[in-house]
Amino acid sequence: MPDLIDRALRAAERPPVALLHALRCLTARDALARCTACADACPVDALAVTPLVAEGAQPYESVNATGKAGPRIDDEACVRCGACVTACPTNALLPLPPLDDEALFARAASAAARAAERAADQALDNAPQDTATWQNREDDAAGENAPAVEGPAPATAGLVCERWAQTRRLDGDRTVVLPCLGWVDAPLLVHMACNGAERIVLPLEACAACAWATAAARVPEAAAQAQRICGTWGLDTVIEATGEGALAPLEANPDADAVGELSRRNLIAQAGTSLVDAAKAEAAKQLESLAGASAHADTSPEPDARRWQLLDDLHAAGLPDDGTVVPRALAPRVSVDADHCSGCAQCALFCPTEALRKVGRLSGGRTLLEFDPSRCRDCGVCEDTCRYGALVRDETLTVGELFALDPIEIAIPKRRVLPERHNKI
Repeated sequence: MPDLIDRALRAAERPPVALLHALRCLTARDALARCTACADACPVDALAVTPLVAEGAQPYESVNATGKAGPRIDDEACVRCGACVTACPTNALLPLPPLDDEALFARAASAAARAAERAADQALDNAPQDTATWQNREDDAAGENAPAVEGPAPATAGLVCERWAQTRRLDGDRTVVLPCLGWVDAPLLVHMACNGAERIVLPLEACAACAWATAAARVPEAAAQAQRICGTWGLDTVIEATGEGALAPLEANPDADAVGELSRRNLIAQAGTSLVDAAKAEAAKQLESLAGASAHADTSPEPDARRWQLLDDLHAAGLPDDGTVVPRALAPRVSVDADHCSGCAQCALFCPTEALRKVGRLSGGRTLLEFDPSRCRDCGVCEDTCRYGALVRDETLTVGELFALDPIEIAIPKRRVLPERHNKI
């Protein structure tokens, strides 16, 4: 294997960012699909979506290396901003280490827990300086006439980009440093809230001067979704997608290590570890290739890891009343108007997550569908597939239905040609 070291070096310097779960990718599933959400989110045009790879074209290895359709990522141009991963409506792009879901959520949980510990210690010590800082920030954000906030400063954790972390001395225990805030989505923020963070800071002001600014364009929406979910669950967490001043509570003590300093100090060690891991991975890939095996047959990440973590977090936090309507960001209700349904069940056939599925027949030739809201990503494929507008998604799903053990049953009529369709033939 004469080129093993060269490949390992390239892999260590530019590791692939994600793998494609082709069964969830709308473009890979359907040649007529028009989804380009991942490519639209990319700030450097490193990603392209094609329904069919041209003869002789070189597919990018990080996404769908063997498939004929779907997104392709140019690993050389990719800046690891994470925007494509969080923009995918079906969670078809599965992040790889060191930014895989398990590692990222573990770092977020640790930062939130340390923030809670620090706030508890300050409350015991009755630290007036931190309390005053919190009160001033509240007044600045809400206006001159805003009431003062009583009590100690809240447990504050933050997520910042690598560039911003290098310019500030931030507490490494309570700060999660990412290549870009494009990696942030609602499940990650709710995870921090459920692990003790009472205030989560996202300094988006730094994005204004960044060439990758569009990568974080979805972060305010994610923050709003997470804030609404927290409100529904009674979690007293404030999520601030704001400017530089909000980072003041995260500044490191003079005698403590800061995240930027830790990154520089461990750079050589991390590079060496990455190189060893990359060499092992490359050797395994070449051996598998010689044996005719798929390089990622048994190593692909599981889809919807963030989704299941979100539901686990909310269940552990304690469920509201069963009749409480959940925010649309968690799941919509899917319902079918039997009077306008042709009974074709194409909505279930094209569902990429199997949230809507065909399960059997009923009396009179009717078809029974099941809707499992815990699997629903609200991607809209089912509604777009229906030619008669018989299927609707809306925000009426309840907590009891979302966390029920049994899916929601939907009966649709026997296959038929509707008058509207008959007139078009």
